[in-house]
Amino acid sequence: MPPTRRAQVQVVEALVAVAPLVSRWIERLLAAHEPPLTVAQFLTLRAIAAEGVSGSELARRAGVSGPAVSQLLAGLVDGGLLERHELSEDRRRQTLELSVRGERALGSAQALLGERLSSLLAELPRPEADALARALPRVEATLSGAPPPRRPAPPRPPPRPRRRGRRRS
Repeated sequence: MPPTRRAQVQVVEALVAVAPLVSRWIERLLAAHEPPLTVAQFLTLRAIAAEGVSGSELARRAGVSGPAVSQLLAGLVDGGLLERHELSEDRRRQTLELSVRGERALGSAQALLGERLSSLLAELPRPEADALARALPRVEATLSGAPPPRRPAPPRPPPRPRRRGRRRS
């Protein structure tokens, strides 16, 4: 049975409140990690390790624009965390694979996040923790499977007032 409208509103309000806090924790923990990672880099490594993904899929999962994906991937390749391999049947396409250093970095980053964030949630009652563990993967799948709304166009500057010339008498 789908949740009531009131329950949906409560879920949305809770998600809006908690997402920036969790994001800030993750961002700061990854920045202190060795090697330091951005959230987008971490999410990219995680997606590539889990399955082969396309550039547009990586953009959705890493929360970056399509054009920013190539810059993100280049940084990971330059950092020795990712390897690109040309496909023999189509030289324009490449497969992406974590390097040994990338696998170690992802594993240690996941361990760090798991350790630090789980200690924050240790006081959560078991039924609530279980419900959260069941719900969050579904939320992730929903959000990563749908492109976010487009950014609105920047506002137009207000029209400049016309200067009236002085009349000469």
